[in-house]
Amino acid sequence: MIRENFLHFLWQYKLFNFLDLKGSNDETIVLINVGIHNLNAGPDFFNAKIKINNQLWAGNVELHIKSSDWYVHNHELDKAYDSVILHVVWEHDMSIFRADNSEIITLVLKDYVQKKALVNYQKLFSTTPKWINCEQSIHQVDSFVLNNWIERLYFERLQKKSNEILKLLKDSNNDWEAVLFKLLARNFGLKVNKDAFFNLANSFEFSLIRKNQNQSVSIEALLFGQAGMLNNDIEESYYKELQKEYHFLQVKYKITPIHQSDIKFFRLRPSNFPTIRLSQLA
Repeated sequence: MIRENFLHFLWQYKLFNFLDLKGSNDETIVLINVGIHNLNAGPDFFNAKIKINNQLWAGNVELHIKSSDWYVHNHELDKAYDSVILHVVWEHDMSIFRADNSEIITLVLKDYVQKKALVNYQKLFSTTPKWINCEQSIHQVDSFVLNNWIERLYFERLQKKSNEILKLLKDSNNDWEAVLFKLLARNFGLKVNKDAFFNLANSFEFSLIRKNQNQSVSIEALLFGQAGMLNNDIEESYYKELQKEYHFLQVKYKITPIHQSDIKFFRLRPSNFPTIRLSQLA
């Protein structure tokens, strides 16, 4: 029995014949970028780039064992899945449509996977479960090799973080406070919402924070408004005040909020809900 995480593994590392792909309706598919693996709520891979019938598409990819699982999981009711550009399945048992009734291109992956990969997969999961697969052989690795590998990982991680900060500094015209705010915002998003909070911090000029730094209502309105959380009709005085303040800021500075579906509540304790974290950041 094939598991969905096996499909994720095949797709993420392109362990299939991806040079001559055809969709279920004979569409020509050219895989440029498989996207970023998403371990939280939403489509399985973000920001993929795929050329379908010579048209370049950028969007998300969803994987299922059967095509019909799309409806079993109620994806047709979730706006987060409207941006799916390719549905990758093991078995194609029905056509899938978006909310606007446009059909989603389907790729049947089993037609392109080598038999050897299936044999290795079945062998791996038919044996006694292990903590990690190398647990019985890692002691055979020379300590010099192991220690140097760990040290190299440390420096590579440090260099990656430094390069990211230097790039942000360059993009911010050497404004260290702006860089600090963006990194602070990302970390307030924790693991699940770090990218969404980082995009939020980049959705407006840091000068807006400077101009309103002594006005807590303006800061909170700016953050909640840019997160798309002030669009509801709620009869609560403070919510109405935030809506009014954000509308003023939006018109004055011509700012556009990020997509609300980018911010997740799934698998979070109430104390870590994005609403709480945004208020703390403000």
